[in-house]
Amino acid sequence: MGGTVRLVRLAGPALFIAGLASLAVAFVQGEATLTLYVIFPVLTATGVWSILGIALMIAGFFVLVLTWSGPVEAPIASPPAAPASAPRPGGRRWGGVVFLGPIPVVFGSDQKITRWMLVVGILLFVALLVSTVIAVRGI
Repeated sequence: MGGTVRLVRLAGPALFIAGLASLAVAFVQGEATLTLYVIFPVLTATGVWSILGIALMIAGFFVLVLTWSGPVEAPIASPPAAPASAPRPGGRRWGGVVFLGPIPVVFGSDQKITRWMLVVGILLFVALLVSTVIAVRGI
């Protein structure tokens, strides 16, 4: 049973990677183009490979979200909560970066993870800025 669950959890990333591969084939065959409009990437799909790639990436994203969520458990009485900045013993630590336009919004389960997400957000912002300058100047 555990092996099947692991395989199902790999379906989302597999679909997403298959979508990227289909888009790569589309770019090589000239069925897709990628341009920057202000700071937003715009993908123009004109062929079967590019449309298949987009569909697989969207499906992979939704399957990933649906299969990677943990099981819902009934609430039980818990011991007093630890301070917000300290992770629970044995608990998972998590964090993330969401871009609202060019601005990163970071969050995390504790201060250390949130700081790491801030570093990741800054690095991604710099990469976005550099790639935009390169695209605008045509380097």
